[in-house]
Amino acid sequence: MSTRLEPGGERPAIRFDRVGQVFTSSDGSRVTALDDVSFTLRRHEFVAVIGPSGCGKSTLLRIIAGLVKPTHGQAEIYGLPVTGPREEVGIVFQQPTLLPWLRVRDNVTFPMKHKHGRVSATEKARAEELLEMVGLRDFAHKRPDELSGGMQQRVGIARALLHDPDILLMDEPFSALDALTRDEMSFELLRIWAERPKTVLFITHSIPEALLLADRILVMSARPGRVREIIDVGLARPRSMQTLSEPRFHDLANQIRAQVFRPEALA
Repeated sequence: MSTRLEPGGERPAIRFDRVGQVFTSSDGSRVTALDDVSFTLRRHEFVAVIGPSGCGKSTLLRIIAGLVKPTHGQAEIYGLPVTGPREEVGIVFQQPTLLPWLRVRDNVTFPMKHKHGRVSATEKARAEELLEMVGLRDFAHKRPDELSGGMQQRVGIARALLHDPDILLMDEPFSALDALTRDEMSFELLRIWAERPKTVLFITHSIPEALLLADRILVMSARPGRVREIIDVGLARPRSMQTLSEPRFHDLANQIRAQVFRPEALA
């Protein structure tokens, strides 16, 4: 398979080429999670993925992360097949899964401690810088149970950024938060992304969240998941609360709803 180039001669940061994923259940039945999925992400592009529950969004992310090997087709990062976890990829899950006995600073540096058995002075300094960036410098000595849900998720984001990945995969990271905190975290993520550009693939069930954050949106069909439509958002950056009231924002939201909630999507 030849690797296609983006306009300007650059390799895509992420490429899916006719990817399919079939799982075998405990009773021996086969479930097709993804079918013939193809798309690309440009470097430092922010792409959201939205679709009905069970359409394979998280499976798609896990394939890019190297945690699941596709049954068919191929996933690539910078033109190289994904065969396992990669250093240039960071992951933020739905729950931050912080270690309750460690303080915030130590939770941020834990991946390095786990991998190398020690944390270098450079990594400690970077952890302090990241805690400053996500607004938690004054909470570095706290334990997770002393933080709100939004603050815990900020720690998870800082931890994912510690090794400065070029690609950030986010699997519904704000889904467990209340509506106000979710909006706050969306704007915080936009600020972080503007300060430290990353290629971001963001899984969400929220149409407004996808529109507020993304350059493009992949709309998935019901299982087996296929890319039903790729939407260029085209809303000016930087985005703000005023973005939510723009006519194009509402037009795009209605367009996505028509795709996600059409009868066959709910079958």
